[in-house]
Amino acid sequence: MGIKRILAAVVSLLLLVPLFVTFAQAEDGIISVGKKYTVEYATPIENAYPNKAYKKEKQLTDGEKAKQATYNDKAFVELYRGTAVSVTIDLESVMAVSSVVIGELQNKGAGIICSRYLEVYVSENGTDFGFAGRVDNSLLATDTAAKRVELKAVLDKPYKARYVRAVFSSDIFTYVDEISVYGSEDISSAASAEPVTVEDKGISGDIDGIKSICLMYESGNYNAEMLKPYVAYVDASGKVTDEMFDSLLFLGMPKSSANDGTTRMVDMQNYVQSILSPDRHIGALNTVIGELKSELGWEDDYKYPIFISVPYPQIYAGAFGEIDGKTVGSNSLESRSAIVKWYIDYLESEYSARGFDNLELKGLYWFEEGINYHLSAYEEKLIAYFNEYSHEKGYKTMWIPYYSSAGIDVAKELGFDSVTMQTGYAFDGSDEVGQAKAEVCKDAADAIKKFGLNGMEFELDVNKTEYAKRFAKYVSAAYGAGIMENGMITMYQVGDNLYRCATGSASREVYDLTHSYISGEYFECAPVIKEESATITLEVDSFANARLTVTDDDTPKNALKIAKINKPDVEGLYFGAEGNGYYEVQTFGCAPGTYKASFSVTDGTSVSNTVDITIVVTAKAGSESVSTDESQSDSDSKSNTLVIVLICVGVLVLAAAVFAVLKIRSSKKDKN
Repeated sequence: MGIKRILAAVVSLLLLVPLFVTFAQAEDGIISVGKKYTVEYATPIENAYPNKAYKKEKQLTDGEKAKQATYNDKAFVELYRGTAVSVTIDLESVMAVSSVVIGELQNKGAGIICSRYLEVYVSENGTDFGFAGRVDNSLLATDTAAKRVELKAVLDKPYKARYVRAVFSSDIFTYVDEISVYGSEDISSAASAEPVTVEDKGISGDIDGIKSICLMYESGNYNAEMLKPYVAYVDASGKVTDEMFDSLLFLGMPKSSANDGTTRMVDMQNYVQSILSPDRHIGALNTVIGELKSELGWEDDYKYPIFISVPYPQIYAGAFGEIDGKTVGSNSLESRSAIVKWYIDYLESEYSARGFDNLELKGLYWFEEGINYHLSAYEEKLIAYFNEYSHEKGYKTMWIPYYSSAGIDVAKELGFDSVTMQTGYAFDGSDEVGQAKAEVCKDAADAIKKFGLNGMEFELDVNKTEYAKRFAKYVSAAYGAGIMENGMITMYQVGDNLYRCATGSASREVYDLTHSYISGEYFECAPVIKEESATITLEVDSFANARLTVTDDDTPKNALKIAKINKPDVEGLYFGAEGNGYYEVQTFGCAPGTYKASFSVTDGTSVSNTVDITIVVTAKAGSESVSTDESQSDSDSKSNTLVIVLICVGVLVLAAAVFAVLKIRSSKKDKN
């Protein structure tokens, strides 16, 4: 009876185990520690800021939080710009997720700004993600103290998820120590998230037919002679042969007269008077347009469109000036909006007073190149007001943010008619962020389509090495993205750089290339490999070669290079290829079998299709051999593995049986 009672008690305990397990599973805890993850940026930075590219640490889910609110604490992982960062955590199995917490550092003095928001997306298969929750952070604009902060997104219900994606803004430096996913293994009451589809918004187009605008900084001090090659395309002798830019943007930062370096009313007034000078800048342009009308076939009443910048109203405690009889500061949404309104009204009044009969003030440009979320909690509202009031006055608005800047993802929603993105490739990088790579031009083109912007800014600095080659990368990327046909470009030049190119004191090639693009005559032909696949057969210890058909209408075959090549990792087998389609195989020491290779070619800008090469290596005539075909090898390997597993299982079963027999015999002996 004693044994039966013990057995009954054991059985009862075993029956209770599932209840304890269920109870434990229902308790939410951190389920992300030690899990693998991937990191992506909304605007990739590895080409724009290569020295700041994310390094594949394992710290974000190691369970270690920073002990001190300083960037020297090794628990913090540095993330740089990127507009927004996505961290996707693989929980390894489907679980019920209830909340996500991200720990960050706030240290505005060091440019470390905690995220403005945290969004959570979940997926059961790693492909289809659904929105699960969001939390906004109100601290970053007001809190100047160095501290560790946490953003916690509590989901409205538990969601089934194997993959959890945390998306958070990254305006400058974002320091993260841990991303914690809370949940349990009990998915019985968890819901599946509705998948959301995120598609590129495409290119927004031009501004009333204006597809090209050149930036003319006040510091350039442009006279009529200098302005002519921007409006009209001139040959090497200076003869007008065609139109050039559709419009010009006059801009600059008013020089401060205050000891603190901030801009007051008098500074903005002086700036307006300077760009409206009768013999410089806009005044000189009015003269040039009048002289060019007959040469370019324009009607007598034609007015050339121009844009003028609106300075960013800085935040400071002192008085800006007197508006409508009242002294106005510059430290609130109301006061800064009043400054924007005053400036637009003042500019319009002074412009009208000049009577420029050959020009039209088409629109206004927001001068600041990023949205300064860390300066105030109402920066978006200030920009929205600028757009609203400008539109009320009948003006178009434009903005040119730098690559991966904060706010480019909402730029069109804030009301800008035109947003063209910088890339920075024309300039030298710093030791901190590194030298931008040519691929950043394509990254910018991708971001333009992703966020629905209008186009790209071309950039030129003739004092930099290989500036003509750098400039060509902008043109190629914009052309390849469809911006030439469907969007617009703005062009930044250092001082009078493009004028120098037009007159031959710098690369005339850059000036001609610019005209070719904005006139719509530019074109590229990508290399094409006619064959999609090919097979080459040869014996072991031999050599063979062949040639594929490669075409490229604007590039000689001897100028084509290999873009990407995949070679078989097989001992004794050599595979090589050239840009003109030639490839060769050597099999000295290679075993017979069937192997795969592939390659594509490039003209330096565009990449061809990839061709797959099947390499069949046969034994020498009259000799015996064992095939090393990859599929056969895999099959044999799997069969061998299965045999080994079965043997091991058999040995374990036999050992258990022997142990049981010996135990029974031992028990009988004890009884006897």
